Amino acid sequence: MSAFVDGTLLRFTQDDFVAGLLTNGVGVGAIFNAAFEATDVQLQSIALGHISARSYKVPAFETVRSSGTDERIVPDTQRVRKERVLPRFGRLDWVDVAFDAVLTTKVQILVAPLQSVTVETLEQKLGGVASIADLRTKLLTLYPPSVVDAIFTKLRITTLDDFERQHHLFVELVGAAPPAFDLNDPRTQRDYTVSIRVKMVDGFDVANALQSAKLCRSILEHEAIPDSLNGVSRIVPYIFVTLFADAAVTDTSLPGQTAAQAKTAVQALFGAERMFAQFIN
Repeated sequence: MSAFVDGTLLRFTQDDFVAGLLTNGVGVGAIFNAAFEATDVQLQSIALGHISARSYKVPAFETVRSSGTDERIVPDTQRVRKERVLPRFGRLDWVDVAFDAVLTTKVQILVAPLQSVTVETLEQKLGGVASIADLRTKLLTLYPPSVVDAIFTKLRITTLDDFERQHHLFVELVGAAPPAFDLNDPRTQRDYTVSIRVKMVDGFDVANALQSAKLCRSILEHEAIPDSLNGVSRIVPYIFVTLFADAAVTDTSLPGQTAAQAKTAVQALFGAERMFAQFIN
């Protein structure tokens, strides 16, 4: 290991260093956007909460899975389906630092309880239908043309008789207006836990660093258990941060790019993979 890797491992024992890396370096907003997609809420504010204890040099073992069929023809035909799971039998990679961080947020709630439910026949909703052209015209007052075309195709409607032979219900769900955002309302506070995984790079080898991070993420994600969260859906179960030594990048590291341009390009490359690259002193 290099002095950079060894020294950075020791720096992760300091809460202030970890908090600074996440807030001033990566950015808690960027972490949230990489990890989650807001579905029923709109983010209003975000701050870093509790940071768990760190684990160092954590092995990531790949589980090998195989499936297939064994078949015997004589004396009688038999077919047996086999599935094998071999934990810790595949490739091995390492996470330099692993920990969880809590993102404390204030969110505006975008959904509210149902206000009313109305059920009636589609014919009643349309006020009666006199012809196939009349049916299309009245449906266009409720739906865009693409949806109306899909209705005709799905229900195989070519004549008015085709429509009248089938019974259609029109169900209307009306929700109450979402509550106005109130900073002091305790319901607007949500805590979301993010699993952070850190890789450290000795020198400036972008291709191998990205390859290593993606391999490790692939191994870990294959074992991750999906969870259900309030107001958001989780996009990735782990946030990977790759650390480079700031001094490892110079104006000659990449042809035609200054050190600043090279760092920006590398961060954009990792960002496109929902990962983060940081250059630290």
